[in-house]
Order: sequence, then C-alpha cells, then structure tokens
Amino acid sequence: MPEPADTTSFVHRIEAEAVSGIILHTNQYLKGDNPEVRTMNHSLVSRLKYAFSPPENSEQAQIFKGVYQGVGISYHDMNPLLGNPVSVYLFQGATVKTLTEHLSLNYEWDFGLTYGWKPYDQRTNPANHVIGSKATAYIDIGLYLRWLVSKNWDLNLGATLTHYSNGNTAIPNAGLNVFGIKASAAYYINRTEDRIRPSKVPAFDRYWGYDLTLYGAWKRKGIDTEERSYVIPGTYGVFGFNLNPLYHFNHWLNLGGSLDVAYDESAGIEIDNEALKGDSWSGTKDNVHKSDWYRRIAVGLSARAEFVMPYFTINFGIGHNVVNASVQDFSGFYEILALKIGLTRQTYLHIGYSLYDFYYPNNLMLGVGLHL
Repeated sequence: MPEPADTTSFVHRIEAEAVSGIILHTNQYLKGDNPEVRTMNHSLVSRLKYAFSPPENSEQAQIFKGVYQGVGISYHDMNPLLGNPVSVYLFQGATVKTLTEHLSLNYEWDFGLTYGWKPYDQRTNPANHVIGSKATAYIDIGLYLRWLVSKNWDLNLGATLTHYSNGNTAIPNAGLNVFGIKASAAYYINRTEDRIRPSKVPAFDRYWGYDLTLYGAWKRKGIDTEERSYVIPGTYGVFGFNLNPLYHFNHWLNLGGSLDVAYDESAGIEIDNEALKGDSWSGTKDNVHKSDWYRRIAVGLSARAEFVMPYFTINFGIGHNVVNASVQDFSGFYEILALKIGLTRQTYLHIGYSLYDFYYPNNLMLGVGLHL
C-alpha cells in the first residue's frame, strides 16, 4: 500500500518567470526628449524566485488560501540610456478566486531594491529626470491565472504593473512605470495534491488593537519656478511617529485611524532669488533659509486600512494635517503606503512611502513598530 501523504511539511516552490512589458510614457525623456531622440518602450524582465507555503493541513493554510512568500532576483533589459539593472526583493501571493478544480485567479506583490540604473547626471545625463539614483525601490503588483498541471508543476499567465522610485532620497525622481504580461513555470516540493482544495476558515474574535510606529528618513529638496526646476544641494532629515488604533474585523482586514506626527527639516524652506537663475542651481548654502523649528512639525489625522497576511501587513492611509497645514509642504491631503514585516508577535519592521495629493513624492518612512 502507498504511504499516507505528508501534509505537515512546508511546501517549497521554485519559479522561473519572464515579463514582457511596455514603459508608460509619463515623462518627456521617455517620449523622445533624450540623446537618442527615441521613444522608450522596451522592457523585458527575467525572474528567478523561491517561495514557501504553510503545511497543507495547517490552520494558516485554511485561513489564507494558496498563500506563499519568498525572495526573488530579476534582471531588467531596457533601453541602454536607462540601464540594465538587477532587482532583489521579497514577494507574497495568494488565491483570489478558485475557478475550477485546477484553475485559480491569484495575486502577487513584490517589494525590494533595484540597482544598476544610469541615473541623472548634470554633465553626462542631464535630460534623465526619470531616475535620479543608481538604486531605487522596486514595487510590483500583478494578477494571474494559475493552472495546476500536476502535483509538482504549475503554469501561470497574467499581468503586472511595476513602479521604480527612490522615495525622494535623490532628485530628480519622476519615477518609472511599466505594464507587463508575465508567464512562468513553478516546481513544487512537498505538495501532496494536484488540485485546489476547499477548506473551512476558523472563527475570528474581533478586537481593537493599537500600533505605534517610529520612523526616519532623508530627502532631497527641489524648487519649481515658471521657467525650470532646481535641485537644492544637501539632504534633509525627516522623522516622526504614527499611533494607529485599529479594529480587527477578520483574519485579513483591519480598519481604523492614525495620529501622525512628522518633523521635516526642509518644510517651509526659502531660497534667495539670485540662486534661481540660469539652467541649474547657482547658489550656496547661504542662499537657503530654513523656517522656524515649530513650522517644520506637522500633526495630522488619517484613515487607515490594513490587509493582513502571514508575515506581512500592507497599510494604506489618507489624511490631512491639522497643525501647520498652511505650510506649503504640509498642505493638501497626504497618502501613506507601508509594508509591515513581522519580527516578533509584538514588533515589526516598517517600510513606508508618503505622497501628497496622490502625486507629489514626499519621503520614505523607515522604522520599527510595536503592537501595544
């Protein structure tokens, strides 16, 4: 007789993937205002990924259908003026909808670093306002169909949207966006069945929780005039904290609010007019005047939603400042997108990014947090 299938071991997955993409033309440099006078369209990404899933009979596997997480490396073949960088990243995916016994709709997100760009340089690459640093963040989200070919093999086909940005740690920082079609083959170790199995989700007791996040970062500062944009030399510190009361509705969703306090060294900065003449910055540090310390502090309130999965939680917030909202850098609405990576049951690593009015880059939010 055959031995009983082992459903108590972690399932391991090795995947090779190719993504054929088209660059979205969000900048004149991409549309043809470059030394080659060529529209940039081409993007081909080769990925190699390792992931693991919980044991098939575990409670975690019942709650989070088809969940997997792991690490990956990618090679990006793009226009020579952009470079051919390499990405290293974390990723996680799961089942959205089971369609048939062997077919499902899944999602996946990737988050990491991309290194090896040919960035903006005032002398050698002055037209490149898309990428301002050799390293950027790498963010990718995709939907795909998964076909379970056998116990050990899957074939996948879907679409992805990728964003590259340095989080305003260097200027210029217009960012690069790519839409792609992906295809992959995945090999599994310890998977016991070649079909998608329904299971019962354990009950959940709702409760209130409180998260405290401390963060810091650095940023560059630019000034826009009617004629052109200028990059101010030097970097400026940013730090703050968020206090999030969150109601845990179920295994996957937390909703609540946040008290957001931030100190931005560059807020309210003023520049002498004589430094803003010519094609580039022509001033010195004496032409840069910081605002009073109390005008660099913002206090805001935001609504928050969290998508909870094993090891990772994605936090999204929209808010408005109630203290120093008249300072230009703190006016309007702000948005926060953050990844919380669990370290222990009560602590987490926080990697976030802040925007203003869904468009203007603000700063990174790199820190740690505590579940109170």
